[in-house]
Amino acid sequence: MFKWRGKPKTNKIIVLADLENLNANLPPMGPVGFSFSAGFDRVMKQIANEVGAIEDVFVFSPPHLVQLFGEEIYRQGFTIIACPKIRSKESGEEVDTVDQTLIEFGKKAIRQTEGLTHLCLGSGDKDFAPLVREATRQGLRILILASSPQSLSTELIKLADQVFLFSPVET
Repeated sequence: MFKWRGKPKTNKIIVLADLENLNANLPPMGPVGFSFSAGFDRVMKQIANEVGAIEDVFVFSPPHLVQLFGEEIYRQGFTIIACPKIRSKESGEEVDTVDQTLIEFGKKAIRQTEGLTHLCLGSGDKDFAPLVREATRQGLRILILASSPQSLSTELIKLADQVFLFSPVET
């Protein structure tokens, strides 16, 4: 009988991605095929092979990016969570709700997902450090998914166990 010598798939990962952050921090790509599907396929396969099973992927996005990329992301089997801009009661200006929604959702998910071992954050934004710290206190390992090394805050780099780069280029 032949034995599998690969890494046992005992890890359980949840991915929370800030689409606007991933999209805004992409390096210039020139005349190549742009595809979020190809980028997500590649990085999800890498994470699954190197770390373990991906339980679920939630993509948080403002409505205008859902309109542009929603079908492509939906076809990946990911859950899209639209986060509208709202008017601030104090200033009357529009306020982005993606970060706040992702953080609140993430805190609930890390407490309620049974057997979870890893939180994968799809953003290099330091605003997510409190969520990452909460996940660490809950005993989770931290994976960061970023569009470029330049988009990673030094605070998140210090908190991460592993960093993956996202590139939406068709090969």
